[in-house]
Amino acid sequence: ALAHPSPRPRRRPRSGCVLAWGGRGPCVGPLGGARFGGRERRPPRLGTMPPKKARAPKGMPREEALRRIKDVEDTNYVGHPETYTLAVKAMRTFPMDHEVQAKGCWALALGAVTHARYILHAGGAEAIIAAMVAFPQDERLQAEGCETLRILAGKKEGQRIVVDAGGVQAVCIAAAMHGEDKRIQQEATGALTKLAATDPEGVLGKGGLDNILRIMEMFPKYSWVQVWGCQAMKIFTLHDHRRVEGVNGFEKVQDAIAAHKDCEAVQLWGKEAMMVKPVP
Repeated sequence: ALAHPSPRPRRRPRSGCVLAWGGRGPCVGPLGGARFGGRERRPPRLGTMPPKKARAPKGMPREEALRRIKDVEDTNYVGHPETYTLAVKAMRTFPMDHEVQAKGCWALALGAVTHARYILHAGGAEAIIAAMVAFPQDERLQAEGCETLRILAGKKEGQRIVVDAGGVQAVCIAAAMHGEDKRIQQEATGALTKLAATDPEGVLGKGGLDNILRIMEMFPKYSWVQVWGCQAMKIFTLHDHRRVEGVNGFEKVQDAIAAHKDCEAVQLWGKEAMMVKPVP
């Protein structure tokens, strides 16, 4: 067999790069042998070529994906941004794997309590919504998803990210499909109230106002539900008071104030909602 010639590059490599041998022939790449710009330069077939190296599979193995998700529970990893980046990557690698998605939603709900910013920057909101869309019948997954979105929407940055990712529609669908699940209904109320602060028209358009009023009626003794409801009525009133008046929203606020006289938060937000009510 003829000896393999030493290939001559067609142009000089860019600064900081060298001629490197990959598994399938020489190419111009950064130091370390990786291809530069994804383009190769194959030498002429004048002899036997080195055997091709098998490419590593994209993503990660399923067992590793589950381990990465479980790392969110480990106190040794919980404070590092990479922990949430890898957990989100695991969910994206197996989008139709029920176990991966369910455990991923649970882990991100846990991590969002203390590290919401890390999860937002890792794409966690998008991963949660994708899981909710893929498995709409799983009540626990939907509850974890609504809780995570509620926590991530605690600040303006998170609200915008969740809204842009389709969070309003995902939460409204979960509340509509699982009307008897107490946890989903409560978490949906909190999530919709927080998202309404950034996109009131979007929440109104998806039926968010009707959902919130219905859930306030379902749980009249739950003070936190009434607090979220009163906050939502204030937001919707500032945006379009006629729609709130048309569904007797202010009457619901008055009922909450009367039923929770000892709850300072209900009294505060209920009175604020009534203060923005237009005077006839």
